[in-house]
Amino acid sequence: MRRRRSVARVLGAVAALELAACGSSQPVQVASGGGVAPAPATPFLAGAAVADITPPPFDPIADAQAFPNCPALYDGPRPFAFEEPYLDVNGNGRFDYGVDLWCDANLNGRWDGIFSSGGVGVQASAVHDPLEARAVAVSDGRTAVVIESIVAQGLFINLIDRIRERARALRPGIADVLVSANHNESSPDTVGIYGAPAVAGTFGARSGLDDDYLAFLVEQAAVAAVAAFDALRPASLWAGQFPLPDDVQIHLSKNFPTTDDQGAPAAVDFKMGILQARDTAGVPIFTLMNAAAHNQEIGHSAALAGQLSADWPGYFERSLEKALPGIAVYLVGDNGSQEDPQTVPPVVPSAGPDCPSGCYAQAQATGEAFARAVQGALAGLEPLRSGPVDYRRAEFFVPLQNNLFKAAAVLGLFGDRLTYLAGVPAGPLGDQLKTAVAVLALGPDFQLLANPGEAFPALMLGSPWGIEDAGCPDRPNPPVPTWHARARFRFQAGLANDFVGYQIPAWAFSATPGVFTTLCVNDRDDQDPKGHPHKLEDEGLGPDESNAMASQLTALLDETPDPAAHIVPGRYVHPDGQVDRKAAGAVAVWLAAPGATKLEANDGRLIALPGIARFGSRAVDAHGQFMDYDGQPQDAPDLATRGMVRIDAGGTLVERDYLDLYPALQTSPLGAAVYGP
Repeated sequence: MRRRRSVARVLGAVAALELAACGSSQPVQVASGGGVAPAPATPFLAGAAVADITPPPFDPIADAQAFPNCPALYDGPRPFAFEEPYLDVNGNGRFDYGVDLWCDANLNGRWDGIFSSGGVGVQASAVHDPLEARAVAVSDGRTAVVIESIVAQGLFINLIDRIRERARALRPGIADVLVSANHNESSPDTVGIYGAPAVAGTFGARSGLDDDYLAFLVEQAAVAAVAAFDALRPASLWAGQFPLPDDVQIHLSKNFPTTDDQGAPAAVDFKMGILQARDTAGVPIFTLMNAAAHNQEIGHSAALAGQLSADWPGYFERSLEKALPGIAVYLVGDNGSQEDPQTVPPVVPSAGPDCPSGCYAQAQATGEAFARAVQGALAGLEPLRSGPVDYRRAEFFVPLQNNLFKAAAVLGLFGDRLTYLAGVPAGPLGDQLKTAVAVLALGPDFQLLANPGEAFPALMLGSPWGIEDAGCPDRPNPPVPTWHARARFRFQAGLANDFVGYQIPAWAFSATPGVFTTLCVNDRDDQDPKGHPHKLEDEGLGPDESNAMASQLTALLDETPDPAAHIVPGRYVHPDGQVDRKAAGAVAVWLAAPGATKLEANDGRLIALPGIARFGSRAVDAHGQFMDYDGQPQDAPDLATRGMVRIDAGGTLVERDYLDLYPALQTSPLGAAVYGP
């Protein structure tokens, strides 16, 4: 590592951190005090910190020390440290393969420079606002776990292992570190596919990774984790989940199974989760927002090409920190095909080039809207009951089925990420990858479900689709992980502990011919065999990985199951007695026996809203309330509905029935709903 110049800044009345032991002097911010209503109890410990991961600017003295063996004539302009010296033969002010000469200081066969993850062959040229690693630490006094959100498009398991190992080496008291890239696409390339020269506009012929920058990122992420751990102090934890604010709308790709064939939402995650830690005086230590969305507007803006920015999450975090004490964190959720959020109405086009689809004015407006929404929701947070901090992480091998990814691995685009053959490292030539899932429980009321990719909500939360809708019905239907959770609050952490691309239920995984070795492919209009639109599967490992991830995560959750939960095949029942898969407007659920293929008048169980006595001559078996994919009661069924929950008169949970709509069921209509005792 080369030397870095900066001054540590510590905010608030917190003891100075022993950052020298971490081998870094980059800026670190630690949560500080302020005034908010006192917390009723402090059964946990919490801390938070921020470390700068922005590539430092070029410095000639530091550069000479970093590359002592590179000739002085390699003097091509470089805006950042960590970029290898080169000779600018064509005089255009940037490095070009095939024209310019470079000093391959680390002998990895490529020019190590800062490429943007917003487009292939785009070299980063300027910093608009800081890129950061934001870490929160939580402990029950015995087990301390760090959750870290990093501004990056994605981080492979080998890099995250290095972050975890470095942090634990510095502070053995850290049990584990859960690292999530927030899928920012105006950050340095950490995946490797954005180098140069571009191959048909799809990926770079050489990797866009800069090994020195990655080493810097690893060190700074470890610094943030250590600083958050060192800042642990008595705290209460508060959580809540709320609908997205009315003035923010998340764009959806027209992509099955997230949307229907007309582009209307079908299986989506439109919740906003908030986790806040408060000290003994009730002052926030950190406020974490969890939402399923991309942040790619800046990276994809032609007018802003090459500018590094934290996009709308950066504006969100900075805005919230102006309004509240403590550190703000955005943690990405199950964001597959849920694209950038935007204010309603968006900023006007005259606000700047590429507005509103890709400009700082819109990113700022969106981030500030989320910050206002979080502030407005704080009064609705509920305290988490005391209990153990329990972190379970499982590593496993999955098939590498994407032929484009196989070629990229052979070309060395993924850097040091290994492939495997039968679980044995095989350099870039294997047909497997190692990946991971995890579950973090904070007492009995909170669980964080961590998956390594951009999971579609249909995979994580279930969907309204059945086998008749499936484009590839010969493939199995995976379990729905969230239905196996037990906590009151269930957050999703995407791109966590690894990065594997898009994850979609196998029966809906249909892609361009040749990308996968399968007969279930899209036509020239990117429609699957059932006519559903697709466009993202080319950026995922394959259908088997998606199902394996869901199964592995479900297995972790089943180690501490919800005793009230039942996953049952069935259908929704409407007031006129019609039976189908549509929750909206329903007044009951009809549950079939496991393995049943039909539902006739006297079959199964009917659970209806209170006041309904029967449907025609068929009596209702029980009364309940509709519930969403997190098992929480709803006032009325909607897109988030996944079944019914029964709570007795004393407020005790009796059962949660998640409705598995996927299997084929031959049903007969019931009579109209009859109200009465």
